[in-house]
Amino acid sequence: MTMARLVKALDLALARMPAISRGPDLVILGFHSVLDGMDDLRGQTLDPFQPLTLADLETTVSLLRARGFGFVNGRHVDRPETVRRAAWLTFDDGYANNLKAVPLLERLRVPFTVFVSTGYVESGEAYWWDVLHRESRRRNVPAGEAVRRREALKQLEPAAIRGELVAAFGEASLRPEGELDRPMTPAETVALSRHPLAEIGNHTHSHAILPVVAPAARREEITRCQSYLARLTGAPPISIAYPNGGFDPESVAACASAGLRNGVTCLPGRIAPWPVDDAQSRLTLARSVTLQHGRIERELNLSISPLRIASLLAERDRIRCLRPPAHRR
Repeated sequence: MTMARLVKALDLALARMPAISRGPDLVILGFHSVLDGMDDLRGQTLDPFQPLTLADLETTVSLLRARGFGFVNGRHVDRPETVRRAAWLTFDDGYANNLKAVPLLERLRVPFTVFVSTGYVESGEAYWWDVLHRESRRRNVPAGEAVRRREALKQLEPAAIRGELVAAFGEASLRPEGELDRPMTPAETVALSRHPLAEIGNHTHSHAILPVVAPAARREEITRCQSYLARLTGAPPISIAYPNGGFDPESVAACASAGLRNGVTCLPGRIAPWPVDDAQSRLTLARSVTLQHGRIERELNLSISPLRIASLLAERDRIRCLRPPAHRR
């Protein structure tokens, strides 16, 4: 058994133990695409990472409410008087398919945040990982090889990733196949920003994994997204989700300078007590991104558990990421 599997097994056992949360605490959950049903994936236009259906989303809300949670988004995250046990639902990238969740969340009275990579909204191109998945499947590339290529591309800057895709599959491959894999349009982004339950957040301009790009490019990615959304919606975001969860001291400092107050990572954990006092911690909040179809209740129980080994390891990793490079081990 690998170390990751061992930690998961221990955490599942701990999650079954009775534990009392003294609160106030905050759990942040991260999602990507929203599907009507799992049949949506048959067209192979979307990378099937973390599939979530509308029914899964409704189940998530119901389970959280049954466990005593209320709901917030980034605008309320530092106001404990809003609700004692809080859940923050977030959706990364800016997929147009997220819009189908709005009527459901409206009916359930649940605030939420959509983190938008504005370069895709501006260009209308499909997200690079979906292009890779779609074109790899059409060429019968073995799944393992496609995953390895995806991880290798993550080590490149956004322009280089795009260049690799064009060289391999042609410029036409960057066009979305339909409603499922396209980004929101500028008009849709504006309309969503005006919904009383919605918050629009920063996800960098080009979906840049910030530690991979040069320091000047990190600042540009963050501020360009801020400026674009401010012009489009009338207000700059106050929350950012780091693409692929990647952050470092320079990225966090750039976020603070750009006026961002909340930053969510992909490091698992529950935030207790909240609100978080210091700015650096508030810009590196833990977030669970493991809820998916077929594993909703199990992963939710892990996400809200006060007793979790993975959370301790994640906090160690968070502190390590915030150290200057010369002091990391």
